[in-house]
Amino acid sequence: MVDTTKKIDSLPTTPGVYIYKDKDGVVIYVGKAVNLRRRVKQYFEKKETLSLKTKQLVSHIVTISHIKTITEFDALLLEANLIQKFQPKYNMIAKDDKSPIYIKIPFHDELPRITLTRKPDRTNDKNTFYAGPFQSTRVAKSILRSIRRCVPFCTQKIRNGKPCFYSHIGLCEPCPSYIEKLPENEQKKTYIEHYRKNIFRIIRIAKGHILPLITEYTDEMNRHAKNEQYEEARLVRDRIEHIKQLLQTHFDPSLYLHDMVSIGETVEQERADLYTLLKDSYPHLTPLHKIECVDISNTSGTTAVGSLVVMIDGVMDRAQYRKFIIRDVHGPNDTAMIHEILKRRLKHPEWSYPHLLIVDGGKGQVHAAITALSTASMYIPVIGLAKRYESIVLPKNKSFSLIHLASDRPALKLLTRIRDESHRFALTFHVKKRATEFL
Repeated sequence: MVDTTKKIDSLPTTPGVYIYKDKDGVVIYVGKAVNLRRRVKQYFEKKETLSLKTKQLVSHIVTISHIKTITEFDALLLEANLIQKFQPKYNMIAKDDKSPIYIKIPFHDELPRITLTRKPDRTNDKNTFYAGPFQSTRVAKSILRSIRRCVPFCTQKIRNGKPCFYSHIGLCEPCPSYIEKLPENEQKKTYIEHYRKNIFRIIRIAKGHILPLITEYTDEMNRHAKNEQYEEARLVRDRIEHIKQLLQTHFDPSLYLHDMVSIGETVEQERADLYTLLKDSYPHLTPLHKIECVDISNTSGTTAVGSLVVMIDGVMDRAQYRKFIIRDVHGPNDTAMIHEILKRRLKHPEWSYPHLLIVDGGKGQVHAAITALSTASMYIPVIGLAKRYESIVLPKNKSFSLIHLASDRPALKLLTRIRDESHRFALTFHVKKRATEFL
């Protein structure tokens, strides 16, 4: 076993994937983490609490490497891709002796149905694609829901000739149930080809090749428009928007493996775009090295908590997150809660102050933040994220202005990412506190 102390201390506190290798340089385990340093450290601390299997794994670790990702979702897909690539020995053993879950796509079927399975048969079934492994059915289903808005597919078990419910809302198109009962003709052949094209698009997304699909869909949309097939063009346009929305908080996993420079450039572009967006409203704005976002979570004013999450150079830094229990506000009053959290946060200069402060909400929340800063004689630029993510609220003189952002604007991608994380962190703390009080 290698001396890991210095290596672990140098690991980042961001999401990512960690990779263990043995003395021969063979990958023996791949794992994902929301906090790389903390997760890897758990393997080498309190060894007496480790399972026999994990102790055996640790005894063979000689090299530790990692790949940072922007979000936990990115780490999840990247972990699955790396496990598929290296087939590490210790990944074959699940933590709780329960087999991991796979997304199964039998592309040898004429009209494949996507399912979940715990027992992939790669040896005897060369014509089936398996995405994974994933550690829970919930995670696998969440991935499929995200993909389905970009590329429609079928999950229907019984195909009786009638279009399924999901075909009516554009999530199963063309519907295999309807196709199977058609007479053998050119129309049926066209439908089958269309559906199978979607299946192979899904396989590409599951492999992490998301970006090329936008180009493919754009060509398809333009072709429909040229042929005056405007309804078909609109449907394809909507799918392009869903892909862009997916990529607002998640990056194409293939970039982490093949072009890390692209990730760095993308994040820098987001920060630069946000800086440009805010410069007119804040002439003395400094480069956005550190950004903080505050959010509230409560149930009709009860069990109220708040979160403060931190982004450093466009990447979330979990080591600097803070949780707050609301003490002074009683009843549903988000603006007062925002004021309380910031008043307490500003009493900690040792945390270092941000170059931009974001609050979840509109004019009331922004005003509460500005009041807290003014009371503490602090100047920090403040913006609010309106309930619709594409709008930001800025103070203007003694009033406010609202800026609407295009869905593909880089600044929106960064804002959405930090807002989602602050909401997740606050909600997780709220649920935990509520459960504790219930007991």
